[in-house]
Amino acid sequence: MPANEASVRYREEHLPPHDASHGTPHAMIRRSLEFELPGGSALLEQTDYGHPGRWNPWEPRQVAANVQPRTALLLAAAEAISSLVDAGEG
Repeated sequence: MPANEASVRYREEHLPPHDASHGTPHAMIRRSLEFELPGGSALLEQTDYGHPGRWNPWEPRQVAANVQPRTALLLAAAEAISSLVDAGEG
C-alpha cells in the first residue's frame, strides 16, 4: 500500500439466539471496523452482547505493532464512524 493511502471497512452481522459465537438466548449484533493504514492494519469490534440494542465499547482485536501507539485514535475514529452509520439508520 502506498504511504499516502488508507482504507476502512465497516461490517455488521446479525447473529441469531444461541449462535455458536456467543451462545446467549438473545440475538446479538456484532460490528467490526478494519483499518488498513500505511503503518499496518487494525481490527476493532463492537457488540450489543449482554444488553440487546445498546452498544458495548469498541474493542481492539488485532492491531499491528506499528499501529498500537495510535489505538486511542482508532477507537475515536470507530466511535465517529459508528455515529455516522447510526445516524443514517433513522
